[in-house]
Amino acid sequence: MAPRFAVIIGALLSFPKGAPLMNLVLLDIDGTLTLSYEHDQESFRRALGDVTGRPSASIDLERYPYTTSTGVAEDALRDLTGRAPGGDEIEAVKRRVLFHLEQMHAAAPASFRQVPGADRFLTRLRRRGDLALAIATGCWTSEACHKLEFSGLHLDGIPMGTSDDDRDRRRVMEAAVRRAGEHYACPAFERIVYLGDGPWDLKASRALGFAFIGIGARLRTLQEAGVERVHADYRPVEPVLASIDAALAGRTVETNPRVRS
Repeated sequence: MAPRFAVIIGALLSFPKGAPLMNLVLLDIDGTLTLSYEHDQESFRRALGDVTGRPSASIDLERYPYTTSTGVAEDALRDLTGRAPGGDEIEAVKRRVLFHLEQMHAAAPASFRQVPGADRFLTRLRRRGDLALAIATGCWTSEACHKLEFSGLHLDGIPMGTSDDDRDRRRVMEAAVRRAGEHYACPAFERIVYLGDGPWDLKASRALGFAFIGIGARLRTLQEAGVERVHADYRPVEPVLASIDAALAGRTVETNPRVRS
């Protein structure tokens, strides 16, 4: 028996007899719950200039191989300084990103918005007794909390995997699955679906064997990559929930998955 399936079967046997398995919905933040991509670009541009003393005209977050805050900070610092950055420099960028996000919010609070309908969508998900819910974001934890708060979204009590866990988005998603398993006392999820807006979200989901639904402004790119279920936002909410139900088909996934290369 393959080790992966042995782990799944062991987890299932340890689950209380008669208890139904849950499905897990994983959510990205930037572009999926909050309209914060432009804030990302500007806060990183300013933060990197603060730390290196070498301001850049722009920072294209999408050109870096690891589209997470840690990954972007590491690679952008290397590009600007010509050497591998130290951990203290990464932390300095993190602090300055938060500072600039706070400054932007203070100057223009209305510019921080949720994806239309996100609040109602989250409320509906939380009412579903058959679904577990977790966040898997490329943001740092403090950065994610700022964006959610500034956009009027409250995710208290929802497990989260972030760029503080790893610069690789797949391992961030793994961390979110593990924390969701602990939070919901569920050693295995029957099915997992990830809602994201970027091709990197799709790539990570496919690598881990998760179903995927596209949300946000990059729908054409996702459709060209073969994504069938896409929504510009959560208005109206019923079609998005229907897509989740339709996507939740596949295989049981243990709460301690391994990245496949």
